[in-house]
Amino acid sequence: MARCKRALVWVSGAMENRYALIVMALVAGMVLCPGPAFALDNPLVVHLQGTTTPQQVASATIFGSGSSVLVNVTAIRRLPKNVAVTLNRGTCAHPGAIAFALSRVSGGQSLTRLRHPLAFVAQQARSMIVHRSFGERSPIFACGAVAE
Repeated sequence: MARCKRALVWVSGAMENRYALIVMALVAGMVLCPGPAFALDNPLVVHLQGTTTPQQVASATIFGSGSSVLVNVTAIRRLPKNVAVTLNRGTCAHPGAIAFALSRVSGGQSLTRLRHPLAFVAQQARSMIVHRSFGERSPIFACGAVAE
């Protein structure tokens, strides 16, 4: 398990190329941490629908192991520049308080490491919100339900 944590810390520190980071994280998980305890087998997937259109505008994958979680948000359609992304305690209709603030979307991609177990993140966050601007209190651009 210590190898898993070291690998996740090393991979999350290499945030320059996010696509390569995701691939490295998956490979590190499969090589260093085989077995059913590794949560890459059952990631949480969030489909983010636009608020003004029923089309999906982005998707997110929440995966991790032990006490760390990686949240990857990928734009499917064009998003406003430098938007904030949050995991909220409420639903899309009533978002409630922010449970976790994620990295801003840049170049159609956002990758955030949370220092919490996957079960805790899934318990705290019921929705993921892409905001219209970088402010976490700005209007909602897209939202999706986080389901265990």
